[in-house]
Amino acid sequence: MKNGALYDHLHDRNNVENSSSLINSWKIRIRIALDAARGIEYLHNYAVPPIIHRDIKSSNILLDGNWVARVSDFGLSLLGPDPEREYRPTKAAGTVGYIDPDDVYGLGVVLLELLTGKRAIFKGDDGEGTPTSIVEYAVARIAGGELWGILDRRVGQPDVNESEAVELVGYTAMHCVRPEGKDRPTMADIVVNLERALVLCEGSHGSISSGTISIVSE
Repeated sequence: MKNGALYDHLHDRNNVENSSSLINSWKIRIRIALDAARGIEYLHNYAVPPIIHRDIKSSNILLDGNWVARVSDFGLSLLGPDPEREYRPTKAAGTVGYIDPDDVYGLGVVLLELLTGKRAIFKGDDGEGTPTSIVEYAVARIAGGELWGILDRRVGQPDVNESEAVELVGYTAMHCVRPEGKDRPTMADIVVNLERALVLCEGSHGSISSGTISIVSE
């Protein structure tokens, strides 16, 4: 793909230092998240037979010449069961920081990367200290209403139209990485939320019902 992997734009040193990168926009980041979610939803719900990717991570999300995101690398994929039955795989696979038998968890980690600009497993800003999971770092802060303090500084604070959209992405990510698979949203739920976030980001509130989202909060 012409524009390489999402991971490189978020974490490669040359791109990290390029504050003018096209993806340093909340609208673009949300659109990339939505593209990836739609791809995974297709694999789960529309492919025949269904496909469980099992290695969703930012380095497996590629960007084409129009910055449309594509899910790649099916080396660990499994064919799913009857699409009429809920699928909850039990054997973990994938990459450290993203590992879980559920694609939803991996996508949740990618959403946290897009929000914070941090790797799935990272050390301090100076590269020192104990490695920290982005899930441990971000979820408690999002739940505690501190999302605005952990957003990627390269993108900056969301404007009026973007604030609700970014908050919805953070809320969705938090639910995607819940410890128990049964407590996570479906890919269809995630796609709906990200579609709403993108509409909000574009400043079109007419089709959004205030407070209505696809994931039930605790």
